[in-house]
Amino acid sequence: MLPDIIKVAEDYGVELNPNTINKKEVLGLCPFCNHGKHKLSLNKEKKLFKCWVCNESGGVIAFESKLSGKSFNEIRAKYFGSKKRQEHPAYELSPDQLKQIGWHSQKRENYIRFAKSKEDVMKDWKRYEYEEYVKYFALFKLIENFPFQELRKIQFGWFLKEIEKSKVENIYDNILYVYKNNLEPIWKQRAIEVARVAYKTCIETNDVDFVNIYVNVLWTIEYLKIKKQ
Repeated sequence: MLPDIIKVAEDYGVELNPNTINKKEVLGLCPFCNHGKHKLSLNKEKKLFKCWVCNESGGVIAFESKLSGKSFNEIRAKYFGSKKRQEHPAYELSPDQLKQIGWHSQKRENYIRFAKSKEDVMKDWKRYEYEEYVKYFALFKLIENFPFQELRKIQFGWFLKEIEKSKVENIYDNILYVYKNNLEPIWKQRAIEVARVAYKTCIETNDVDFVNIYVNVLWTIEYLKIKKQ
C-alpha cells in the first residue's frame, strides 16, 4: 500500500499550510525550489504532488525519493519489499528517468502498450545514458584542462551542481572511477573527442564562463553527430 503523502511531507519537514490540511489538496512550501509561497500541491486521494512554480511532480514514491535523496527503487522497496522474481529493467526506471526519454506518460496512460514496448524503452534509456556520460565526461575533461587553477576551482564547483541534474544514478561517482582507474567504457573516447573540439572552440572564442563552456560541449556533440552522418 502506498504511504500517506501528507505524512511523508511532515516526516521530511515540509511546511504545510494549516488552512488546507482538511481539504482534498493540501498546499505547502516546495522544498525543491524554495519559492517562499505555498505553491506545492499535495493530493491526498491520488497521492500525487506538483509544484506550480518549478513544475516538479509525480507520485508519493518519487516525492519521498526526491526528499530523501535516495533512489526511486530504494524507496519503493521500503514499502513493498524487494521483488523475488527478476523484472525487466524497463520496469525499474523511475518516473523522472522515464520522463527524460518520453515514456512516462505512455506508461501511465497505456501500461499494456508500455509493457509490449519495454525493449524500445530500454534502447531509449541506454541512448540517453550514453549521451549523459559523453556530455558530463567531456565537461569534466574540459574543465580539468583549463590553464587557470582558480578558474578551474570555480568551474568545477559549477560542474558538481550541474551533474546533479542528470537522471543517471551515480553518474559522477562512475565518471570519477573511470577517470582514476583509466578505464575505457564505450562512451569515453567520444567524450574525449567532444572535449578536444569544444576546448579548441573555447580557446578561439575566449569562452571560459560556465554557460559558454556548456553550450560549446552541446554544440560539439551535435556537430559530431552530423559529421558522422
